[in-house]
Amino acid sequence: MGTNTAIENADHTQNFWVGCQPVSEGCLHCYAKAKYDKWEKDFTVVKQTNTWKDPSVWQREAFGLGEVRTVFSCSMGDFFHKDADQWRPEAWNIIKETPNLVWRLLTKRAELIADRLPKDWGSGYKNVWLGVTVEMKKYLGRMDVLRKISATVRFAMCEPLLEDLTPEIAEHLEGFHWLGVGGESGNGTSNYRPMDLQWARNLRDLCAAKAIPFYFKQPAGRWTQSKLRPKAKLDGVVHDAYPAALKTYKPPYHQFQVFNFEDLK
Repeated sequence: MGTNTAIENADHTQNFWVGCQPVSEGCLHCYAKAKYDKWEKDFTVVKQTNTWKDPSVWQREAFGLGEVRTVFSCSMGDFFHKDADQWRPEAWNIIKETPNLVWRLLTKRAELIADRLPKDWGSGYKNVWLGVTVEMKKYLGRMDVLRKISATVRFAMCEPLLEDLTPEIAEHLEGFHWLGVGGESGNGTSNYRPMDLQWARNLRDLCAAKAIPFYFKQPAGRWTQSKLRPKAKLDGVVHDAYPAALKTYKPPYHQFQVFNFEDLK
């Protein structure tokens, strides 16, 4: 089945549910809502009906090839949205049972994370990274909320980056293992807000000083996601570092008991 996403820093995207509501300035030109507006569909939170078996397929493929793959969830909503509470326990079970998939869960609703973790979360599932979006200084507190939650990897995505986050963000980076930066894409239109590249440079340099892997996704501007698109460069350099945990992660073999081994051959 291979990759199913145009997002360059993930092998798969998974939407257990779709839909969301704006919570901050970064939501203004949401690409997901723009798609639903184009389709003339309501963007309320609804459970998907045809995506829940996909992770098992990816797991079997990855296990058979001896690979670890990355999954971004949810790309068309928010994994921790309160309106998805009834379905999330089932989603957590799927995540737990797919150890060859490293799941990235990104949210703007940091305050909802702690009460929506599975009962056996402990110090964090080894195949789950928790992240928060921080597009402006006034939302740096999301990082402080996440820092208090145990996780294998904590990350911040500064996308769309709407202002310079330095020097203030330096006081919030403790306990974080990855930081990404991206300008607004405009949903394939000219409706994007500018990002000064100096803002990205400042974050790049701060991450270098603190030995935090830095990922530069793209500058602001009209663009279309595609795996074939050349990686964006900042001052002529591609910045696509990942947390060390991705390279060192070894799927626990004992968890494969949930699958039929005959099917995995």
